Amino acid sequence: MKILSLDSSSPVASVASVSFTEGRMDVLFQKQTPHARSDSSALFEGLRDAVDTCGIPDALCVGLGPGSYNGLRAGIAAARAFATARNLPLQAIPSPLALLGPDEGFWVVGDARGGHYWIARIQRGSFVEEPQLLSPSETLHHLRSYADLPILGSAALPEIIDLVISTPSAVRLAILAEKNDPSFLVSDTPEPIYLKSPHITLPRVNLS
Repeated sequence: MKILSLDSSSPVASVASVSFTEGRMDVLFQKQTPHARSDSSALFEGLRDAVDTCGIPDALCVGLGPGSYNGLRAGIAAARAFATARNLPLQAIPSPLALLGPDEGFWVVGDARGGHYWIARIQRGSFVEEPQLLSPSETLHHLRSYADLPILGSAALPEIIDLVISTPSAVRLAILAEKNDPSFLVSDTPEPIYLKSPHITLPRVNLS
């Protein structure tokens, strides 16, 4: 089976094509490119290059976040459109599970904006604590409950001096997808993991 996977939840767009044959895994294509919240061209270029290099996959996988609102929407829309056009199965997996942290466990922390962080704890590819919103001070207190675990995140956070910068890997997503966990398989457009409502700037009302 050849799986095309993508994640655009972080400041780095990650795309990979991975082959699984008789217990063997081969990374056929991998590309990680910095991208801005307002520009998803790097993601689409990566998808084009993956298909040009490796051909049409047998299945797709996409990261669900938490992360950038625009990035997640672009990645999910691209994966859903590709899967629908080619009648391919699509799996949707929380992006923190695609971080390359130690099996023994690690924290993931991200900026949820508006004075909040999101935090999760992962062990052996699964959530021990699912993502939740906390204030910076609450986050620091929470981290002390397992102070020996490393802390990973896609961007520096001023209160957390020992955070290790790490972004989700599309190769890791493909490895998780190959396990065929039925809870990750989606038939409709998957919903991104949003821990709070997106900030929407309302249009000005003209009273004249």
